[in-house]
Amino acid sequence: MSIPDRRTVLRSGLAAAALGAVGAATGCTARPVPSPAMAASPARRHLIGPRSPQVAAAEAARHATGTVQAGVAPEAGHVDLGGPVVATWSFGGQVPGPEIRVRKGQILQALLVNRLPVETTVHWHGVAIRNDMDGVPGMTQAPVPPGREFSYSFAVAESGTYWYHPHVGVQLDRGLYGPLIVEDPAEPADYDHDWTVVLDDWIDGTGYTPDQVLDALRNGMGGMSMAAASPSPVTSSMTGMSGMPMPASSGSSGSPGATPAPSPVSSAPPSGPSPVLSGARSPLLGGDAGDVRYPWYLINGRVRTAPRTFSARPGQRARIRFINAAADTSFRVALGGHQMTVTHTDGYPVAPARADALLIGMGERYDVQVTLYDGVFPLTALAEGKNATALALVRTGGGSRRSPTSVRPSSTERSRHTASCARRRQRGCRPARPT
Repeated sequence: MSIPDRRTVLRSGLAAAALGAVGAATGCTARPVPSPAMAASPARRHLIGPRSPQVAAAEAARHATGTVQAGVAPEAGHVDLGGPVVATWSFGGQVPGPEIRVRKGQILQALLVNRLPVETTVHWHGVAIRNDMDGVPGMTQAPVPPGREFSYSFAVAESGTYWYHPHVGVQLDRGLYGPLIVEDPAEPADYDHDWTVVLDDWIDGTGYTPDQVLDALRNGMGGMSMAAASPSPVTSSMTGMSGMPMPASSGSSGSPGATPAPSPVSSAPPSGPSPVLSGARSPLLGGDAGDVRYPWYLINGRVRTAPRTFSARPGQRARIRFINAAADTSFRVALGGHQMTVTHTDGYPVAPARADALLIGMGERYDVQVTLYDGVFPLTALAEGKNATALALVRTGGGSRRSPTSVRPSSTERSRHTASCARRRQRGCRPARPT
């Protein structure tokens, strides 16, 4: 028997009542006219709608001062991932989408202009905000139709590292995500650089769309050989870290002049090996490490053969904000030759803890601080249990640029830190060591 999840239960109980009030507030759809019995019911009289005085009181208690304007425009188009050119959906033609920065206590007004061929929303991941601005279609708002607009406006009461993305279908698994950074003016900024690092697993435009991947997962592995449903190999062992090969018939050769894959709005059938993954295991994750075979893993929208470079000077301190936007991959992250001090998890401060590596699950965020040495260092995100990596570089001095296909920080083999450890620090938890 199928057991409904929490969201399904909430939708069934709240959708009819809540969407009427939300629709009126947002202007996206006409408000349905309630039946006399519905309007007169005691339960409906006690519902808290977006215009209820309780909502106004909660917003006033956040003592917002000042307003920041932002725009988010999801669109279909082609994006260069550092060689591979893919047809996908993105915010403003870039992956990740534009970084939005506000200060704690300000009001964020973000205009969503839907240039997609389908309806969409924006969810502000991790941010404590009023319910009708939370961007969950069919639950906290009506979805925004193609060609329409929606204005999000809410007070930002807590500082931290957050991100934004749709909550419609598997749109997040294309390129529709971006960082949302909330600064605290009262927080001492004892660092010289503030870097945002967004991790992702990528398949859109390589022969499959995320919707086709979901269909393949729903259909299961029937009729496939074990070779077709096994983890994609790399050209050498984990020591070599040569990365994952892309599907043979992906429509993109990986070179700057490659022919892009068919448009994501087309009805082109999937091509290439099955994306269903079998046998991906990780002791750190307690067993299963994922269900999807990805051709690429990205840091800030770039494949490992064309890494982003963060520049600083020796001895400077950097605050690095990690966001895992992946759909099916946890990452073990390390900065070669350095230890990191964890200061925040999921936007909130924690007791500082030093670690050689971080294990970051899907949707999680970590803030760390690190004092940088002299040289060029690999910032590596190991796709846990999937035998592949994403890569960026940190450069603080001269010298030759290291080959991104031949580095693997020893940090990923030593102590690592998890959010659960951060929550238990006051009880004496120490960063665990992988088995």
